[in-house]
Amino acid sequence: MPELLKLAPGELPGREDLHRAAAAARRGEVVAFPTDTVYGLGTSALSREGVARICRIKGRCPDKPLPLLAASTKEARRWVEWTPQAEALARRFWPGSLTLVLKAGAEGCRLACCHGETLAVRVPDHPVALALLDASETPWAQTSANAAGEPPLPDGAAVARCFGKDLAFIIDCGPAAGTQSSVVDASAEPLRILREGAIPAGDILAGPLRPRTILFVCTGNSCRSVMAEALLHRLSRDRGLGLSARSCGVAADPSLPIPTGVRAALAAEGITRVEHMPQAVTQELMDWADLVLVMERRHRELLLGLFPDTAAKVETLVGPEDITDPIGQSDTTYADCCRKIKTALKTILGRAAEESPHAPHS
Repeated sequence: MPELLKLAPGELPGREDLHRAAAAARRGEVVAFPTDTVYGLGTSALSREGVARICRIKGRCPDKPLPLLAASTKEARRWVEWTPQAEALARRFWPGSLTLVLKAGAEGCRLACCHGETLAVRVPDHPVALALLDASETPWAQTSANAAGEPPLPDGAAVARCFGKDLAFIIDCGPAAGTQSSVVDASAEPLRILREGAIPAGDILAGPLRPRTILFVCTGNSCRSVMAEALLHRLSRDRGLGLSARSCGVAADPSLPIPTGVRAALAAEGITRVEHMPQAVTQELMDWADLVLVMERRHRELLLGLFPDTAAKVETLVGPEDITDPIGQSDTTYADCCRKIKTALKTILGRAAEESPHAPHS
């Protein structure tokens, strides 16, 4: 018989109970637990025996892959090919009742719950589920606690009556929300709603899915990225888009002044006040940004070496082309560089305007 742990709503298992349940999952045994949507049956996603056991218990076809539960967005990125759409949706709805279907990454393909080219992954918004994931230090293969084709069971007591003899551990926190997660294919544009659940399709598709916070990165954060930050604020405000921008450098020196060529180039664009001190790129800045735009391809390589989890949101400003550093050159060179950045930003802002329901129509 399983070990049954009954908790009050909002109560967390004790440390010892938590680690016993997590250890059972790591061994490939099945644990029943509450999530923010429905009660789930879970086991380590690394255990083929555990995944097969869940399918047998539910009467589920073993060729039908199980969804993946991860403790955080960072953990989820490890197993899949992350996309800008996934990043935007995760920022809006995770932790929460949205499941993202993405192409499995190299590590994801080796998970026991991956039977094809894709993985369905979610970060739940329930303290017990997150505590179990943290304690086990592994993602879980998970599915709703019900026999195949039947509605999800409403609480831990019902799960115990239906599956008790086949489970190692049951955590009962009373009734669950009862509505399954919404499922979205975020592997490519446009997004596809595969199942409408707890989050209405209209809320998912309402956006904005385009980036709202943009980080510009160059070498010293005194020329190109400074111009890009100032230009984006100006252009975004003129278009009513409400985007935010910041800038930094991979080798910034706070003691360096902003060159006069930068001030002259921006003044020609009607931007006369430039108050800026060069700053180095940090994890905090990378996490803040929906999109990171670099001036040269080598900047992207450097950032991915420092912050490998950010690959999906780091792009060069002008595609495969580098924007050459104007440092130490003539005012004309600075002006040419500024115009090139402005042209690239207009393209980005044009896309953002198409996605924004509040932007004025031209």
